[in-house]
Amino acid sequence: MEVSIVKVTVGRWGNNLAVRLPGEIVDAIKLRDGEQVEIEAHDGEVTIRRMRQRASLEDLFLGKSADEWRANYAGAFDWGAGIGREIIPQ
Repeated sequence: MEVSIVKVTVGRWGNNLAVRLPGEIVDAIKLRDGEQVEIEAHDGEVTIRRMRQRASLEDLFLGKSADEWRANYAGAFDWGAGIGREIIPQ
């Protein structure tokens, strides 16, 4: 894992402070214009990292039909015996 350290100056952007990411950092991590990043502050340190892509519900279930998913997970949950007026298919 290659580590790049570059000194930059914090500047004002409206009412906020900003840091410009140098080209060599952008190239090293293949960051694109418009891509979102997370900024974390902890114990006086600031970490900027690429946001993880979140899969949509459609992406998570892609490739199998509803019947296939039901068959795969038919015994995954045991809620126990019914104790009220639940409708439990047998």
